[in-house]
Amino acid sequence: MQSALRIPAMMLWLTVLWIALWGSITWANVAGGLAVAVAVVLFARLDAASLKTTYFRPQWAAWYVLVLAWKLIDSNVRLAYEILTPGISTHTGIIAVPMRGGSEAVINLVANSITLTPGTMTIDIKRWDVDGDGIDDGEEDSVVLYIHGMYTRDIEAVRHDVLRLEALALRAFGNPSDYALAAKQVDDHEALLDSARAARRQNGERS
Repeated sequence: MQSALRIPAMMLWLTVLWIALWGSITWANVAGGLAVAVAVVLFARLDAASLKTTYFRPQWAAWYVLVLAWKLIDSNVRLAYEILTPGISTHTGIIAVPMRGGSEAVINLVANSITLTPGTMTIDIKRWDVDGDGIDDGEEDSVVLYIHGMYTRDIEAVRHDVLRLEALALRAFGNPSDYALAAKQVDDHEALLDSARAARRQNGERS
């Protein structure tokens, strides 16, 4: 229990410290403190060896942190609503999400980001050495994240959200070729989602 609370407590402390440094409590300072806390916690959880092969594009890295900060706020509000309102609307489950791959640092970044977001947790990472070089280097390796989620009624929507996060992580920290393939994977999956939703609407109209 203590280990589960350690990361939120650290993020809260970093956010409070940031606000104290600015000397006033405003929405901008709270959001800025949360973004800084997310960045510090994420990169503190990455090992030095995996960071050696990581690219860094400042503008997209900043956007990644902001997107993740927004996800944290949205998830916390959603959880607070669940606590304050009667009834249970959650639908828990474990989902396997095939990833594009990329470097170990990018995979760990996405996995940690999912765990940091309330309501979701990465419970395992499976990597298969597809290229046969004996090294889990992300080159032609197959990676699957196993995620426990509280809201899994629409499994493909959850997968799509994770794939979009991976594509953004690759754009900020990954090899350009990996990002291009990940972006295509997101587009293909979005087309699949649209087709499934259209089919559900059509079936609903018939019934």
